[in-house]
Amino acid sequence: MERQARKESMLIPMLVILVTMYLVSGVLLLLLAFLMYQMDLTEPIVNGVIIVIYIIAGFLGGFLMGKKAGVKKYLWGLLMGALYYGVLILVGLFLHQGLEAEPIHLFSTMALCLLSAMAGGMIS
Repeated sequence: MERQARKESMLIPMLVILVTMYLVSGVLLLLLAFLMYQMDLTEPIVNGVIIVIYIIAGFLGGFLMGKKAGVKKYLWGLLMGALYYGVLILVGLFLHQGLEAEPIHLFSTMALCLLSAMAGGMIS
């Protein structure tokens, strides 16, 4: 009974943290777009910054969720990373009517999201 109540009590904070992760991602992507407009950034630099954005958003989400959960922080962080990645994939499927990325890119993005969020949870 107590476990069920705990799961229900964590649903709203999880959604709030997930939205926060996407807001941070959006702000950082807007900043990247501005920098691309102002400077002549090469594709490898842009790709590197996007990777850093994934890491920052994942770490933040894992950290916040770990603080909220208090126990098994790394698992809660891992869950937040999985949710973040899941929404990324769903949006990509919806916008492109399929996955256009290569499997290695999908796997590396998943690893970045999961591991950075888990690290955030562990440090919290």
